[in-house]
Amino acid sequence: MARENGYMERSASSQELEEALDRLYKGQTNVALQARDLGITLERLKQLFREYVAARPIDINDEDVWLGDTTMCWPYA
Repeated sequence: MARENGYMERSASSQELEEALDRLYKGQTNVALQARDLGITLERLKQLFREYVAARPIDINDEDVWLGDTTMCWPYA
């Protein structure tokens, strides 16, 4: 069934959703693009992402958290 934005609705597998949420969590992709690719609404993906982040708190006092962030990104890459 076509949505009002013209994209077809489809059900994303749990594996696809988990991978998309992980990419969002790591800042590797855009929420709107992932929602489109998964075939779900932007609001639904935002809600799922909020729940995903809440379940994975970061201990900012853990030095390993900061040392693990070694992937260069724009504009340095």
